[in-house]
Amino acid sequence: SILAKANFQVNPDKCSIAVQEIDFLSHTINEQCIKPNGDKIKAIVDLPTPKTLKEANEFLGKINWYRKFIPNFARIAAPLHKVTNKTKHHRHEFKWGPDQQQSFDEFKRLLTTYPLFLEYPDLSTPFVLTTDASNIGIGGILRQDTPNGTKINYFKSRMLDDTERKYDTIEQEALAIFWCISELRSYIGDSDFIIETDHKPLENFHKKQINNKRVMNWLFKLQDMLPQIIAVKHRPGAHNAAADYISRHFPPATSTNIYPSSTAVTYDDWPIEHTCTRNGSINAEINAVTTRAQSKLQAQPHSSSPNASSTSTTSQSTCSSPPITTPLHDFSLSRIRSEQAQD
Repeated sequence: SILAKANFQVNPDKCSIAVQEIDFLSHTINEQCIKPNGDKIKAIVDLPTPKTLKEANEFLGKINWYRKFIPNFARIAAPLHKVTNKTKHHRHEFKWGPDQQQSFDEFKRLLTTYPLFLEYPDLSTPFVLTTDASNIGIGGILRQDTPNGTKINYFKSRMLDDTERKYDTIEQEALAIFWCISELRSYIGDSDFIIETDHKPLENFHKKQINNKRVMNWLFKLQDMLPQIIAVKHRPGAHNAAADYISRHFPPATSTNIYPSSTAVTYDDWPIEHTCTRNGSINAEINAVTTRAQSKLQAQPHSSSPNASSTSTTSQSTCSSPPITTPLHDFSLSRIRSEQAQD
């Protein structure tokens, strides 16, 4: 059998076969969706009001496990964080008040109120990522609009750090897009998706050059996902209430790095036909990010060397966009394969 060939053994007593749903990691999983485990929810609902810092932290830890099911989690949890964000030497300052009790009761009510689930993605339907930014936080909602209605797949939000709060509006709105894509890229996979933003200048930003180096740098770092973007649509703020609310009610940031270590530009997995034909000239976006060394090189007259001529010819033959200045480093697929062959 397949298991025997892989030297894999299973314990029949721990297996569930031909069941309609199963409990896994404190979640109940069935054919339609994933939801919190009923027994775990009951255990949380039965918890008494915390009287110590330890008990309050334990409650936050339990409820935090299900935060992806609660879109307004950060707003509701804010009073609890206010009294639990204490070090060991300041735990005597813990004080439970009316605001904390209201938050405590609200969480219990939400955990027993239908609906409380996230639906599985439909791989035949594009995702829709709606993002927004405020001067204090960024957030986004990943969903799918299907013939059977809207499917909510995930909620994401975080706080801006001191540096990010000084960004221009276009930079904060762009950060919301790129951070959400980075956080959800493992969920989106290779599926196509639409981006919705309430910032008009970012409409279809992936097809045009934006006169902002920070935004273009983020675009460069996520270039491997550009072929999956169907469109970047403008959604007026009046119709963007959900993402706008999330961006203003956020959880404490655990990391401000929008590019996790697993993020990489994988040219070998990027089909050649996607480089220019689907969403405009991606190469033009790449060359918009110019280093100092590249700027100096471009300022000098180009020699008519065979290599320069060859590179220019290749660029024009594979892309219908306007002529592009030869980049300082050649990262084309053919060049990489040639170098690998020489190794």
